[in-house]
Amino acid sequence: MFEVRWLAVCLLAQALPAGPIETARGTVTIAGEVTATAGARDEEAYFNYTDYEHNALRMFRLSLSGMWQPSARFAFLTEVRSEDVEQVVAYAVYARVRPWVSRPFDIQVGRIPPVFGVFGRRSYSGLDNPLIGFPLAYQYLTSVRPDAVPASANDLLLMRGRGWRASYPVGDQTPAPGVPVVSAYRWDTGIEARYGGDHVEAAVSATVGTLSNPRVTDDNDGRQWSGRAAWKPVTGLVLGGSAARGAFITSAIVDAYEPVLGPHAYTQDSIGLDAEYSRGYWFVRGEAIRSRWNIPKINAPFIDRPLAARAAYVEARYRIGPRFFAAARADHLGFSEIQGTLFGGQPTPWDAPVTRLEGGGGVYLQRNVTARVIVQHDWRDGGRVHERTYVSAQLSYWF
Repeated sequence: MFEVRWLAVCLLAQALPAGPIETARGTVTIAGEVTATAGARDEEAYFNYTDYEHNALRMFRLSLSGMWQPSARFAFLTEVRSEDVEQVVAYAVYARVRPWVSRPFDIQVGRIPPVFGVFGRRSYSGLDNPLIGFPLAYQYLTSVRPDAVPASANDLLLMRGRGWRASYPVGDQTPAPGVPVVSAYRWDTGIEARYGGDHVEAAVSATVGTLSNPRVTDDNDGRQWSGRAAWKPVTGLVLGGSAARGAFITSAIVDAYEPVLGPHAYTQDSIGLDAEYSRGYWFVRGEAIRSRWNIPKINAPFIDRPLAARAAYVEARYRIGPRFFAAARADHLGFSEIQGTLFGGQPTPWDAPVTRLEGGGGVYLQRNVTARVIVQHDWRDGGRVHERTYVSAQLSYWF
């Protein structure tokens, strides 16, 4: 099946445009991508499972984006995507307004690009991701859910390494995937203001969801506030910092326990640092993120503090001449400790810490067609499978 899809991509690359299509006197721009990724199945370990319940290393993806810009001050942008020829999802739908044409400032309203960090704003196309897999913070499913929570520390410890299918006694008791620290597969809905100068850039936003759980409609009458500022001291170097805070737990759970526990802010709070540097044939990028989820304190043994996660990765790409490149990423996701009666009653990370190493290379078959192969190794302290190595190949065409 994947071989046929790869052949289809090659044929499309010969017949379709090499760059974005412009029409309506330049006011309408259309771009697209076709990506076929072949790899081993992941139904037992679920290291590369996404919040759309797909395998990031075994996927067929279609993307079509468009922009209508009737004037210099206004533009309407959208992007629709489909994974594994299933449902079509509106990844982005927003209006962009520039109050002053001569200044690098704009306001965006709708399903908007994320403000926090850097990886989530990059398209997961062959253009921007030097490898095939995603950083753990942006893809790996933890055992936290916004619509279901553990009643005690033991309930949470039982789900270590089970983010692909977590279940709890409070809220929706149907087993379902948990959330990543930051979702790179969905954008949130709200309003954003952005300034992009030559040496300083900054953005702030208010949205209905959170970093872990971006949404189209509100589920808890709360808002997330997020922001990022970046400094470009010299050519090729960018240093950034981000912060976000938003209501995480659904209203059904909050309302049910507020009469007993009193009013509480069950939020996701996050801070992040990022840096990137490019020079010559080298490009290096890294991020460090710390996020905390506040959940209700219901039964003993109590979860008496916020559930924290710490993630960090560094990736590098090296161009071997004009056509070939090599890349690698080192990645880790760790968790704070809680104490129940399981695991001998000892303090234990509330989810299984996981580490990922990924490396590979690729070739530009033509300017807008890339082929790449990677080897990824994951290991963690928990779950049904503790360790797994994957080999994956990808062919991407875009215009």
